[in-house]
Amino acid sequence: MRYAVLIKDGEVSDYPADLLIDNEIISGFNLEFELEVKKVDLLIGKSLPSFLIKKLRDKGITFFKVNNFNELEGLNLDIKLPKEIKIKRGNGCQTKFKER
Repeated sequence: MRYAVLIKDGEVSDYPADLLIDNEIISGFNLEFELEVKKVDLLIGKSLPSFLIKKLRDKGITFFKVNNFNELEGLNLDIKLPKEIKIKRGNGCQTKFKER
């Protein structure tokens, strides 16, 4: 079984987020396409819109809802985070406005 995890800032995340597949981070620009190309059977994340769950189910991909990595301990999945993901992303693109 091949699986993917919705991930943001090193934590399990809601959609939209990056994908962790085979211990490699992939930017999830087109979720359906990425999962189909990588032949993923199971998508793990905090939440996913219902229309996407239905589309994925029609393609044979199951969505598994979890709140954090600790909930995956009982499953036999080998999930390892790459070192670069452990550094949280900054908000460099946001601009602060001064009061006038």
